[in-house]
Amino acid sequence: MKKIATNGLPLKIQAEWTEDVYTNQDEHGNIETVDVKGWLVRINGKKYPRQLGDDGIDWTYRYTTKDRDQAIKNALQEARLT
Repeated sequence: MKKIATNGLPLKIQAEWTEDVYTNQDEHGNIETVDVKGWLVRINGKKYPRQLGDDGIDWTYRYTTKDRDQAIKNALQEARLT
């Protein structure tokens, strides 16, 4: 999908539904698995959603709405392009 931002810049938008399983291991060797399902949106190659909290980027975070257009709208708002 291609759009034009409010500032006139062209945007290339890709939205992909992902269903991934991530594993985390703590310092004691305990392993935890996390199922992640949702929309991963790329705007000009940059992944959204970007950040969860102040500790840095959490790449497991996704837009969980079933509506693809709503996920894209959320990403554009997060990128401050609308």
